Amino acid sequence: MINTRPAFCIPASLKYFKYVLVLLVFIISTKYIVLHTDSNHIECGCELQSKRNEYNSEFNDSISPKTNPETFSINQTCCIPIFNGQYILNNVRMCSKSPSPVNVIVVVHTAPHHFARRQNIRETYGARKLFLPTEVRVIFLLGRVDDQTLQDRILGEHFIFGDTIQGDFKDAYHNLTYKAVMGLHWVSHYCTEVKYVIKTDDDVVFDMWKFLKEVYANNLYVSKTIYGIERFQDLIPRTGKWAVPFNILKGHTHYPFQYCIGFVLIMSADVIIDLYRASFKVPFFWLDDVYVTGMLRHAVGGIEIIEHCGNLTFTPSSWGLNCLQETLYTCPLLALGLNKPRSYKKAWSLIKKRNEK
Repeated sequence: MINTRPAFCIPASLKYFKYVLVLLVFIISTKYIVLHTDSNHIECGCELQSKRNEYNSEFNDSISPKTNPETFSINQTCCIPIFNGQYILNNVRMCSKSPSPVNVIVVVHTAPHHFARRQNIRETYGARKLFLPTEVRVIFLLGRVDDQTLQDRILGEHFIFGDTIQGDFKDAYHNLTYKAVMGLHWVSHYCTEVKYVIKTDDDVVFDMWKFLKEVYANNLYVSKTIYGIERFQDLIPRTGKWAVPFNILKGHTHYPFQYCIGFVLIMSADVIIDLYRASFKVPFFWLDDVYVTGMLRHAVGGIEIIEHCGNLTFTPSSWGLNCLQETLYTCPLLALGLNKPRSYKKAWSLIKKRNEK
């Protein structure tokens, strides 16, 4: 019989020593990347529930039919904020380590397995070096996954780039509001000096040069504004993909407030902390764009929606690529949505070409 026993044995007490040593060295070398839970601002029990009940009453009185005082009641029983810093992966120094204040932070909603889409953004409108001296940063928001192999890939990506922010909630379509409020929490805690917050989805191509030239340089929307695709008096879907249960917004057939489609949003940073604080008392609503730019904005008050128009236009459809191809230098697009890698790269090459002029 062939002896397959190793020539020497590692004592049991030292069996995992090399792994521990590697881990310690890695943690030290990446000290600005942390697994982090922020327990600041937690409010539990009756105090927060009282605030929620008080807000529900105020919200009902302000925009609900007087004959229907339960319009906005959704039997909210949670005693903690929607998101209060329960991170699995975080990078608290993304903005603070910058040699000069970060001017623009791009907050991207992404699905855990969309590695290629995230890389596309890192190499295009999320690439810091392309826009200096203006400091631009990008973070990618995702939730918890059950697949350990997928989580290992996410962890490796995070250690390389440090820009994936993962919350301790299941990453699922009906949990997009958790992701959105996590973004509000993150910016209001870790990127407090930023001027503009751009929220996008991971299939968006964004012309950062055009934004910096036509918006940032001209200080067009500095205070208390959300710039996006405005919706008003939209029909409330009661069936289908975006169905709202009949016990929510009861008595309404249309949304009783303005909101923006969440495909692309440009927000003056001074609205972020107010929107986040409002999430402590506004009941959970699963449609994130309606919740953040509609319900939270209404609760805060004084935040203006500016409709996309003129030379700054958004489109979530493939029409945008045709616009760039056919009328490159006069195409008004600032952002467009393209989920095919080939189309994304084509659109970005055209955006680069028109800005090289």
